[in-house]
Amino acid sequence: MQKLVALVCALTSALGCGASGSFQGGVYSDDIVRYRVGTVPTGWVAAEVDDNDVAFHHRDLGTIGINSTCTDYEDVPEQALLNHLLFGTRERVFRVQETVSLDGRGALHAIVDFELDGVPLTVEAYVVAKDGCVYDLTYIASRQTHPRGRAVFDAVVHRFHVLHTQLPSS
Repeated sequence: MQKLVALVCALTSALGCGASGSFQGGVYSDDIVRYRVGTVPTGWVAAEVDDNDVAFHHRDLGTIGINSTCTDYEDVPEQALLNHLLFGTRERVFRVQETVSLDGRGALHAIVDFELDGVPLTVEAYVVAKDGCVYDLTYIASRQTHPRGRAVFDAVVHRFHVLHTQLPSS
């Protein structure tokens, strides 16, 4: 299990570059964005995952990460952003790839089985662009535990709402 945690952290650190901020009462806030994701049930703990705004880890179920990128991001299709999330993975099998509505915008939703350093994992991701920022919400777990953690991730996704964006002046 320790190796899985290290692999999860390695993958989620490649998800993007968020600013340092605070997370209180289910709301993330920094100098540029403020958004709500709500809280998670007992057993899920806040985790420090490089380059994620907010992350939660459950020792048996995996890691949920939320990230915003509002500077140094190019306005590219969500598919290209998803491919960026998958850098470094092998043996990819897309189980789901669809466009859905998230916080009033079109978003790419994907569930992908892959291998990272020989370990079989599943990532579920939502990628949405809104108000000059791109947000990625991810859940990564072993293939066996992914189905058991999906309800918590689904709740986080459904509560996701951008409350404020103030982009820096050019």
